[in-house]
Amino acid sequence: MNLSQLYYFRKLAEVQHYTKAAQELYITQPSLSASILSLERDLGIDLFQREGRGGKLTKYGRDFYVHVCKALVELEVGIDNAKENSGTIGGVIDVACIPTLCGDFLPRSINSYMQDCNPTVKFNVFNGMTPAIVEGVRSDAYDVGFCSMSEGETDLCFTPILSQEYTTIVNKKHPLAALAGQPMKLEDLEPYEILTYPENSPVGRIIKKELRKHNLKATHYGYDETTIGGYTAINQVVAIVADTPLLKQFDNLVHLKVELEAEARLVYMVYHRNNYLTPAVKNYIQHVLDKGPEFGGVPT
Repeated sequence: MNLSQLYYFRKLAEVQHYTKAAQELYITQPSLSASILSLERDLGIDLFQREGRGGKLTKYGRDFYVHVCKALVELEVGIDNAKENSGTIGGVIDVACIPTLCGDFLPRSINSYMQDCNPTVKFNVFNGMTPAIVEGVRSDAYDVGFCSMSEGETDLCFTPILSQEYTTIVNKKHPLAALAGQPMKLEDLEPYEILTYPENSPVGRIIKKELRKHNLKATHYGYDETTIGGYTAINQVVAIVADTPLLKQFDNLVHLKVELEAEARLVYMVYHRNNYLTPAVKNYIQHVLDKGPEFGGVPT
């Protein structure tokens, strides 16, 4: 039994005439007859009562017809969904990103792609931290991720798309606020509580290493710039954080000129190098590589 036989059977059951069915299927009548006989032999039952060139369903044929129609409809729906999700028609792209990019880079890249490349594509956007994004891309839950580098992921392709300088911030009531604009060294922060990213995050490990050089240690942690900026705005802490647009929502923050050796934070686009990538996903990746600097951040 094969798929063609099921389509042939459905058509003959509908028109109940071999010649007419063969014409509508664009095959010869002998080919149709042979296919139906082969199907009946496979099933071990007669599906049609032969009356000249007519083909009336037996009671077994009527029951089989119901199931064949259901099966073929489900198959056709599946084919349509596969085409849509793969980008043959429109496409669906599952994207995950760290909060840093949710307010500017990601929406700009999506809008640009839809305007320039594929206006019918659908985006599912997920927000998370780097470890969760990397795991999602590795497990094929996400097509593309935007996050920090994660070492040891040989199956994943990390491509830098932008860099973000680190900055040191306090609120306007903090004692160090009066020194804004004056060059400072990291050791000048020793009397104060320090806030930065968690040590289990890639960027947190970088800053931890920087602090350790000067016998300093963070005492407070936040996973993103909104959390860090919000906490700094109402508490007497010194925060070392990536200078992103998320900090602009707080109007009482002061940026200090603290000398840092840490290189700018790199944000990467990541995707699985071995998994199948639909045309829509491939085109989006290339679009980001081609036009990334237009979407915000500092191009690498």
